[in-house]
Amino acid sequence: MTPEAAQTVATVLDEATRRLREAGVSDPRREAASILAFVLGTDRGGVVARKPDALESGAAARVAELIAARALRVPLQHLEGRAEFRGLEFEVNADVLIPRPETEDLVQAVLDAGLPESSHVADLGTGSGCIAVALAVDRFAWRLVAVDLSAAALRVAARNAVKHGVADRIAFVGSDFAAPGATWHGAFDAVVSNPPYIPEQEWPRLEPEVRDHEPKGALVPGPTGNEAYEVIVRAAAAMLRPGGLLALELGWQSEEAVRAIVVFGGFNEIAVRPDLRGIPRVLTARR
Repeated sequence: MTPEAAQTVATVLDEATRRLREAGVSDPRREAASILAFVLGTDRGGVVARKPDALESGAAARVAELIAARALRVPLQHLEGRAEFRGLEFEVNADVLIPRPETEDLVQAVLDAGLPESSHVADLGTGSGCIAVALAVDRFAWRLVAVDLSAAALRVAARNAVKHGVADRIAFVGSDFAAPGATWHGAFDAVVSNPPYIPEQEWPRLEPEVRDHEPKGALVPGPTGNEAYEVIVRAAAAMLRPGGLLALELGWQSEEAVRAIVVFGGFNEIAVRPDLRGIPRVLTARR
């Protein structure tokens, strides 16, 4: 792109699409339109409506900069500094996992579980805080503890809680959830987690957007991919009140192994929800 030349939105969109296609970006037209929409302060429909318009040189330069970064497979969410989750906008950066649509099913499973009106809920490995914040937005009387070992992730999560007006009901704790504090024993009505579950051998085969730009520790727990589940189930068994809910996001091949871990950990009433592709995605159980 040559931002010095007079260009219309249409020509910039076409050139951006070509560059992203050559870089191997999935759905390059949509991604190019999203970047243009971000720079222009509109949506993709607004980009289409403005196709005949000339693009101001500063805006063209900014589009060129972002397209170059996207061609290097920097995630669109990192370029914009935001991601949508359950209709809420969350700040994201390289310190946290980008919220996925599948995790919305995890939140819904907790909301559907019939927990007490004034429940105390722990989110283990909170990352961006999307789970804890979304639960707090939907349940005004719930109190939550959001745990993460990463101080940088907790700062992002805390800002997201402030943004959505729920910071007064979420305590952010920097801790290894493998060793819950004594005050947490039997204190929670629910423990929820989207843990790392990708086996180490799969890491090199992931898309560059994930492998090169998202925190590996939030995705890969060890050789089998099941290591975090074992830790979380042990912690949850101590943290939950009798009858308390455990809710876990599942990897695409992890249901059988996680079910066995959960049963061994003393849980029953196990139920599994599939995602829209029919993949077992959320496991719930009771202590």
